[in-house]
Amino acid sequence: MDCPYNLANNRQVRMLSDLTLVGCYNLSVMPEKQRNKVLLESAKTNLKHMAFFGLTEFQRKTQYLFEKTFNMNFISPFTQYNTTRASSVEINEEIQKRIEGLNFLDMELYSYAKDLFLQRYQFMRQKEHQEARRKRQEQRKFLKGKLLQTHFQSQSQGQSQNLSQNQSQNPNLNANQNVTQNLIQNLTQTSSQNSSQKENRESQRQNPGQEQSDSNPSNGTNDYIGSVEKWR
Repeated sequence: MDCPYNLANNRQVRMLSDLTLVGCYNLSVMPEKQRNKVLLESAKTNLKHMAFFGLTEFQRKTQYLFEKTFNMNFISPFTQYNTTRASSVEINEEIQKRIEGLNFLDMELYSYAKDLFLQRYQFMRQKEHQEARRKRQEQRKFLKGKLLQTHFQSQSQGQSQNLSQNQSQNPNLNANQNVTQNLIQNLTQTSSQNSSQKENRESQRQNPGQEQSDSNPSNGTNDYIGSVEKWR
């Protein structure tokens, strides 16, 4: 901590940033404050454009995000460790604040990374829920269609069975139907004949002489035979 050129300070920012923007390790290219700002923004931009990154304090979420991002599954789940080797070192609050001050760029980058990581995690979870809801809706539509199809088929089969049962229970049903049809035909024919006879009677009243010749065309022959019989 006493070395002003200790490369351990803000190492994460340097590893993720584009050092060519600040002249690599040439500290005379720009002022230190401007240099730190350029390095931090470059590190954030590069981290944002990475397909995946994880956080040690969120092992299970890291595994989930990796599997969903690359469509791969690990054999066993990650184990969440709440302590690291650094936790075994006891330091007082004053030294801790000094360490945070020397690594202020890494502290700001970690806060940004944590927020970005949780946003990605929530996005993947919502996407998974939407996909599951869409599959459930499709499954309900499919089952509803199958249910309606089965219902219609059962109704059709029931109607066919009822018709067959009625025919088997009433063997004279078809005969009765035929008799009914014959009666209707006979009534129709009788009505036609009655109409024709009525027309003939009307015609006879109008033409009496023609009535005899038309209604009984064999009267002349009968008269001739009667005359012969009388002569005999």
